[in-house]
Amino acid sequence: MSEACRLSGIGRTTAYQMRETDPAFAAEWDEAMQIAMDSLELEAWRRGRDGYDEYVTCKDGLVYDQDGKPVLQRRYSDSLLTTLLKAHRPEKYRDRSTVDMNVNTDIAALIDEGRKRARGG
Repeated sequence: MSEACRLSGIGRTTAYQMRETDPAFAAEWDEAMQIAMDSLELEAWRRGRDGYDEYVTCKDGLVYDQDGKPVLQRRYSDSLLTTLLKAHRPEKYRDRSTVDMNVNTDIAALIDEGRKRARGG
């Protein structure tokens, strides 16, 4: 948002006011956000599926090969893959933990029993 305002020569406050008062501007804003999100999603897919190069480092800094070039290793993002799978295939990859809030017992009676046991009676 800051960069878009800078490039267009308007302040952030003005942009937000225009979004609130001008439906056409708001629609264009929403379209720009969708384009930006599509771009981010494509990058997430690329990093998760194809990986990305990362310099190998140690406590002394970069690691170099025999020719004096920095060593790169291919990294993949399991967390991005997991997030994308959960988003696009929730029926298969969603978190399955549940909490059953149905209690079919008298909580007050259980508390009383616990207090009696704690007192030794």
